[in-house]
Amino acid sequence: MAANQHPQKPDEVLKHLMESVFEKAKKESGKDTAYGLSKYLNDVFEDSIDERSLTRYYNGYLLGRDSERTHPDEYVQNTLSSYVGFDNFQAFEKAFYVANENLEVKRELRTTKQKLKRIKIMGTSFSLLFLVLAIVFISKYYTKNCMIWVEDHYEKIRCSGLDNETELNEVVLKNFKKVEVCKDSFFFENGKARIHYIRHDNTIDFFTSSGEHPILKGKFTNPITQTIIESRVKDCDSI
Repeated sequence: MAANQHPQKPDEVLKHLMESVFEKAKKESGKDTAYGLSKYLNDVFEDSIDERSLTRYYNGYLLGRDSERTHPDEYVQNTLSSYVGFDNFQAFEKAFYVANENLEVKRELRTTKQKLKRIKIMGTSFSLLFLVLAIVFISKYYTKNCMIWVEDHYEKIRCSGLDNETELNEVVLKNFKKVEVCKDSFFFENGKARIHYIRHDNTIDFFTSSGEHPILKGKFTNPITQTIIESRVKDCDSI
């Protein structure tokens, strides 16, 4: 679905992107100022996005300073989207609209339930019949049979043909999450690995269970080993 088919303005998608980027940076770095977060991200992106631009994004999109709100180019959009777990900005934008659509569905369901409650108070056979019909309608048209990866976990959605959409698996939905680890993390339990990993493009991702990488299709996790912990996991003091 193209962006221009949605009622939201492009700035709303960019605002959500900036919020996601700086929130992740805050968790990773422990910083909470525009300067500290921008400097941290500048290091993460190896100077490909300068501190000044990052600071303007923070002030413009998170603090609402219109005079500093600049529109990032395609490279910056894709780089920031990749940082929060998406292939590119287009994938992030699709997930944004799906999430907004799901919120709208929840509002519709809440409104329907309120109407049904008023009808039940009437105590008539018609209200009971309407309740049955409404439940059948909701079950048929609003059941979420798919899931999509959002930043570090899967979320239920209605199947709609999105690129990163996959068939709902309740076990994966509950147990498969991307996590940040350090050498003091709890890696094993009763001799079995609690953390799994995937290496790609000179980086390594850690997950809470085995399975296929949510973005890199065809790549599957391996149980963590002592060798990986010693060679690829950072000291807790360095995070």
